[in-house]
Amino acid sequence: MSTIHSNASTEIDKYIDEMPAFAKAICDKLRTIILKADKEIVEDWKWGPNYQLNGMLCGYGAFKAHVKFTFFNGCAMKDENRLFNHCVDNEFSRSIKYTDVSEVDAKLITAYVKDSIAVNKEGFKRQVTQKEIETPADLQKALDKNKAAKKYFEDLSYGYKKEYVEHINSAKREETRNERIVKVVALCGEGRTLNDKYKK
Repeated sequence: MSTIHSNASTEIDKYIDEMPAFAKAICDKLRTIILKADKEIVEDWKWGPNYQLNGMLCGYGAFKAHVKFTFFNGCAMKDENRLFNHCVDNEFSRSIKYTDVSEVDAKLITAYVKDSIAVNKEGFKRQVTQKEIETPADLQKALDKNKAAKKYFEDLSYGYKKEYVEHINSAKREETRNERIVKVVALCGEGRTLNDKYKK
């Protein structure tokens, strides 16, 4: 097991206390369910709340209008109840997006945590496949005019690049697309990802 943050529980307490009410209720419930699923689960803090048993199991984070609950090796889990509804194209992780505490089913989440434990105990190994995403020509042209933005974009992981490209390609009007390209270049120039402002 990797080194556990010595003050993890206190960090998580503080993190949850600072959330808006809807997210606090969701994360409090998830935290309780996870820790009850197996007495050997260890609470940790890395980039946020993180739970471990023979490796990383799951974690959660609050955003402006939802909570993202992630199983880090979700690609190897059964997902028998088809709960994974967010970031499902990630190479390894699978997530559940919640907007209200009533959506959190304790029985189902307990089963998923146990499945994640089983995946780790079976020795699941991540094998990274190199992925590339095609940069739209109009975005590339705009990036070429801003060296700092171009370098930042080129150094981004596949997932963050994909977020930016999908944000641009989902525009229904040319005017909107052009506005989004300007926004993306500006954010990259500042060294920021698309949803940085929503992250704690």
